[in-house]
Order: sequence, then C-alpha cells, then structure tokens
Amino acid sequence: MGCVASREEELNNNGSNTLWKASGEEEESPTTSNSNLSNSQKKAKSFHETVHSKLAKNTYFSENDVVVLKTLFDSVAKEDDVIDESEFIEALFGKKKREECLMNQKKGQQGKFMFERRLFEKFDSNQEGYIFFDEFVRTLNVFHPRMNTNEKAKFAFDLYDVNGNGVITREELKELVSAVMKRSIFLNLDEEAIERVLDSTFEQVDIEKDGSISYEEFYRMVKENRKCIANMTIPTLTTLSTEYPEFIFLQSGG
Repeated sequence: MGCVASREEELNNNGSNTLWKASGEEEESPTTSNSNLSNSQKKAKSFHETVHSKLAKNTYFSENDVVVLKTLFDSVAKEDDVIDESEFIEALFGKKKREECLMNQKKGQQGKFMFERRLFEKFDSNQEGYIFFDEFVRTLNVFHPRMNTNEKAKFAFDLYDVNGNGVITREELKELVSAVMKRSIFLNLDEEAIERVLDSTFEQVDIEKDGSISYEEFYRMVKENRKCIANMTIPTLTTLSTEYPEFIFLQSGG
C-alpha cells in the first residue's frame, strides 16, 4: 500500500518498521557472514541493526526486548507490516469487539466515542491511520515501570481529552467512564451512579470550579493518589526477554 511505501522511505533516516531476526534464532552460518554478503545485503543488515539499537537507546527496552516486541507486532500486523484499527481492536479486545466496531462504521457511527478507537489513536502518534513498529514500541514505553509519573499522567490525560483542547470536560469523562463500564464484567453502574462518580471526581479535582479539569489539576490528583494511573504501568514489560508478552494482545482472539 502506498502509505507503507512512503513510510519506509521516511524511516531510512529515522529508524523503524523493518523485519528483525526473531529471538532465539540460530547464529549466522559462514555463508551468511558479513564477508560473504553483497553490498546491498550489508547495507540492509546494518540498517536493521541501527533501527534495533535506536529504539533500545531511546526507550527503556533492551535490544532483546525490542526483538520480542517485533515478533509480537508481526503476529498482528501480518504481511503489510503495519497494524490498522481493525487489527488493533481484535488483538486487544477480541473478534466480537472488532465486529461491533465494523458494524457501527456501517451504520455511519464513526463519530461515536469508542474507548478502543481512542486508544488506537494514541498508539497512532503520527495520525496516519496505521500503527508502525516504532510507534508501537515508543507508546508501549510509556507503560514501562521505569517511565516517570509525569509522562504516564500526560498519556492518560490526553486519552481522556478527546477533542484535544487541553482540558477534560465532564462530558468527555462521562463518555470514557460509560465506555469502560460497558467493557467491564465486574462493574455495572447505571446512569445515576455514573453521575455520582462524576460529581465526586469534579468536586475533588476541579480546583478552579470552572467545569473542566486542566492538566495541572489532573496531575495534582495523580501525585496525591498514584492509583489513579495504575493501569498506565505493565510490570511484565521488564521481563520481555524471558517471558513472552501474552499480556499485551489476546491469544485466543475471542
């Protein structure tokens, strides 16, 4: 596809989106050593290694971690080496949710708020309609246990700030809470209960009492109670090289 080709050209300098040797692969045989590679093969190998090290250098992941993440990414992206919204939703939330989203699109409800779509938009940092490997790694890096609280809070705040105007309105928060409630098998709050949650939240967080939550107000809440962004940390991201990350994507696709 055209967008993929142009993206690959762009990444010749910035690094990403190339197939990597899978973790645990055997060492190169003498016939594939550097001395026997053609110039084009040497350049490709060098580029792959540069991309590999760049991502490791600019995130909390080791080079081995990045290899594992590439294997995981490829299992979802398949042959075109990018993850589209449909693939992303199915991988994270299952086939039923993917079918529901496709049905909503057919009904002309593309503008309807969906937590799954909002999360996809956050991973698709370049807003190209696809998640490339570098975006995948850099976004997951925010969830790394070593990432600082400020970056985690920024990501969460931006996720809630649907229209991107720099504040979280009551309506935006209500949409998010309602969407999360629909997905939860443990919580089932009715409309009245959700309104009480919103009342309590704004009473505590909206210091300026202007009907919206700024980042400063949001971060103040986070510093007082880190549990507010507990879901912004995936502890097992520190053990990628020894533990295959089934926790990120569904394996059954159910």
